[in-house]
Amino acid sequence: MDCSQIRDAFVSGARLPDEQRDAHLANCPQCQALFERDAELGRSLAVQASVALPVAELSFARFERELAHETGLRAWLRSRPSRLRFTLVLLPVLLAVVAGGLFRQRADFAEYPALRIVLLLSVYFVAIALAFAKEFSELPRPAPLQDYLGLLCFALAVPTLAGFAPATEASRHAYPGGALGCFGYGAALTLPIALSLWAFDRDDQPSLRTVCLSAAALGLSANLLLELHCANGNPTHVLLGHASLGLAWLLIWATVRGLSRA
Repeated sequence: MDCSQIRDAFVSGARLPDEQRDAHLANCPQCQALFERDAELGRSLAVQASVALPVAELSFARFERELAHETGLRAWLRSRPSRLRFTLVLLPVLLAVVAGGLFRQRADFAEYPALRIVLLLSVYFVAIALAFAKEFSELPRPAPLQDYLGLLCFALAVPTLAGFAPATEASRHAYPGGALGCFGYGAALTLPIALSLWAFDRDDQPSLRTVCLSAAALGLSANLLLELHCANGNPTHVLLGHASLGLAWLLIWATVRGLSRA
């Protein structure tokens, strides 16, 4: 049994011999993806092909073109189980925080209140993990506004509030300069996270929910590492150089969504 027989069976609705089908799926990750989640992808593509063409014109060649985007490295990454995708997308966050925050610590790190840093790490990581978990979840998505807008508002509000609550005495008396440098630093270190999100996302056209959750996770990641890296607690500096990153990623992700729908 080969891929063409698997895909033609979806189009025609024919039943395949279980043993031959299972033997093929054991060595073909592309066809495995067609059967995931009760064959959701295979059934969906078969319906699209049936609507687009008269029955007489349905063929493996046309169906193969429908599935062309489901090959290659990104297709393989998208076909990984949700738990694995969730774990792998968290790795760049940890690396960015370690490389950008802990290895290049803020000048007043020794005076940084221990309780505040513990709470900061805990709250930010929980919110970041929750955003990723919601984005990669395979559970039904009712998509109420509070399901994703709450996290986005949190991601935009917390860094803003941090600008009016400097962590140390030195940070309270800092000047607003250097905001552009912090913005670029945070954006550069969260770019690998954004690329990971794009690579693992199964939606060719990101939904509004995906846009908001991605922006929330990226904004929180950038502000977490900047809080550990930058000692400037001036409100203007934090608003322009730190808190604005969440809004910037929201605009970038919304632009990607618009281009994918064009």
